[in-house]
Amino acid sequence: MSKICPNCKSENEDSAEFCQECGTKLPQYSYSVPPAGEEKTEPKKGNWWSKQTNMVKVLTIVGGCCVGIIVIIGLLAVLFPDATTFNYYVGDTTALTKTFSQNGLTFNYPDDWQTATSQGDIVSSGSSVQYLTSLYGSDGLTLHVSMGDLAAVGATMAQTKEATKTNIQGGSSAKLLSDTQTTVNGLTMYKMIFTLTDPTNNQENKVLTAITGREGQKVYYLQFIAETSVFDNNQKLMDNILNSVKVS
Repeated sequence: MSKICPNCKSENEDSAEFCQECGTKLPQYSYSVPPAGEEKTEPKKGNWWSKQTNMVKVLTIVGGCCVGIIVIIGLLAVLFPDATTFNYYVGDTTALTKTFSQNGLTFNYPDDWQTATSQGDIVSSGSSVQYLTSLYGSDGLTLHVSMGDLAAVGATMAQTKEATKTNIQGGSSAKLLSDTQTTVNGLTMYKMIFTLTDPTNNQENKVLTAITGREGQKVYYLQFIAETSVFDNNQKLMDNILNSVKVS
């Protein structure tokens, strides 16, 4: 510790009463002099974020999230300009407010769908299949529903699925696109998708045949058919209908 003369700024011993250079009376307190070559350090200044109030921080975060959502929506609108196709990717919100319930089979379908007044043309029809109903939407997607009796024909669900696939592929224009198995509400469900060409106008259609039921009891066929673009635009809706299927 040392004393700095207030007059000439000379450094004096801490015990000195007068400046050894100019004789000025020195103050009773002392100054701390940093060692030679060492500079005083200024306190670090905080960054922009640390200086903001909590309200500003909250508004900044919320604003950033809103901008991000707008950007994502804009990208989706550019990538999927067709509203129907867009619904397929983000989830079809069509309400399934109507219920079909007959012969132990129950499922839901859209409110604007109509019931056909005559029997539909079931692609996989056979002598052991009983027609139940046909439903259709305004865009041309049609659903044919039929049933069979596994006990009567002595077949398993898997055998019935293979027989149905063979029947459909019997047509020269039929081409199998997918063959999958899943579980819906505790029931095994087989789903097969085919392409079929209508010989009258060469229009390409797609068919989704879903088969479900209980082993040794009733088996049910739900068959969707539509022109290819209509079919593709309704895949989420068809999945929703099939996911509502129950068998009593």
